[in-house]
Amino acid sequence: MPLYVHFIASFIASFCFCFLFNVPKKNTYLSALCGSISWGILIFLQEHGVNYIFAVLIGALAVGILSETFAVLQKAPVTCFIVIGIIPLVPGFKVYKTMLYFVTDRLDKGIAEGVQALFIAIAISIGLTISASGHTLYKILRRKLKRTKK
Repeated sequence: MPLYVHFIASFIASFCFCFLFNVPKKNTYLSALCGSISWGILIFLQEHGVNYIFAVLIGALAVGILSETFAVLQKAPVTCFIVIGIIPLVPGFKVYKTMLYFVTDRLDKGIAEGVQALFIAIAISIGLTISASGHTLYKILRRKLKRTKK
């Protein structure tokens, strides 16, 4: 499937989640854009042979950077953009398969799927943490540079 189809489909899905999570109307398009960019990055990196978990990390990092930027531009909470942005990255199907394998007594497959889902969740949290820390560091350094110029 072409990348632009993934981009459009994830934009529509993220846009629908905006209404589910009651994102303010002025932030819906940018929130959906965060989700579509994160999925687009994931698919692009996957097509170029990058490990899935690392691709999720890069997608989450992009969501964090975009969310911080959009929050400043829109004067809105950053969570409006982060929550919608990570929706395409969340390993929901892997968690479902984990529970299915546990219920059907296929513990080895269940543990394998559960560990993969855990690593994906950790990659999302690391990506968001790095971007939030980077944004905070940027603000601190910018303030210090302004003080030294005076």
